[in-house]
Amino acid sequence: MHRYSRNRIGVGAVIRQFFYLLLWFFKVRILKKCAPLQVVLFITDYCNLRCKHCAGAGHDGTRMKTFEIVREELEYAYGKGARFVDFEGGEPMLWRDNEYKINDLVRLSKQVGFYSATITTNGQLPVRGCEADSIWVSVDGPPKIHDEIRGAGTFAILDTNIRESGRERLSINMTVNQINKTYVADTIRYAKENPSIKSISVNFHTPYPGVEELAVPPRERNRIIDEVISLKKQGYPIMNSRSGLEIMQHHSFKEECWLSAFILADGTKLDECPGKTCNICDSCGFCMAGETYCALRLKPDTILSALRLRLGTG
Repeated sequence: MHRYSRNRIGVGAVIRQFFYLLLWFFKVRILKKCAPLQVVLFITDYCNLRCKHCAGAGHDGTRMKTFEIVREELEYAYGKGARFVDFEGGEPMLWRDNEYKINDLVRLSKQVGFYSATITTNGQLPVRGCEADSIWVSVDGPPKIHDEIRGAGTFAILDTNIRESGRERLSINMTVNQINKTYVADTIRYAKENPSIKSISVNFHTPYPGVEELAVPPRERNRIIDEVISLKKQGYPIMNSRSGLEIMQHHSFKEECWLSAFILADGTKLDECPGKTCNICDSCGFCMAGETYCALRLKPDTILSALRLRLGTG
């Protein structure tokens, strides 16, 4: 069976990227400059689902950026220092601009100079042939629970698209909320047992206005994190580092979320996570906040996880 495999970057390119990361680290830790390493670029607010955890603004279906606007935004982010791009939506696989499709944006990002391009998708459209370096499919639990959150039949569709993706590096992410909080271990086991899935990342629902009731209380979140750490020790393919998970239990650390810049579907440019503008950082469930904190303090397991994610070393 034919399997998609992206072109492996040469040793020279890996070395250049590694030294860029060292230079970036020197700037942010020694020179105290806040420079993004990644840009999360929302290319549309059109979506083919209406999930229970999404605020209403996530389904507006009024904005589909043109190819040239995306080019300008990529060049802007590159100029700010970002070298990794995550295309999001809405549903990014819906993106079109006349003859241009999502692969054209992936190629464009490489032309601009980005090291890798990621697509985060709900898995309702085939991803076979997608040229993104990384694809993350959102999975909210076993079939019944996932369908309760995202709609009847959605799990079966994404499971088929994952198994038929033809990729070696497809991963899934789970956002834990009040509906699926007792199914975290089941979802992690699904990731391990599905031969088409490389790893899973675990996050928690962040209470944006309109969906606050789905947030998991701190005590329950800490219990779930203990469970995730236990499964990671057992060898389950969990992308989160143990250090990053443990710091999320305390939530008293200094968030340094300027590592990721954001460009929203309406073109708004943010130097940090949109959660800051909503004043919900103290309730943040994005475990990348903990990963960032630990990476900047050179926690070995977090550094290794980051290298595997960003440079494809594992």
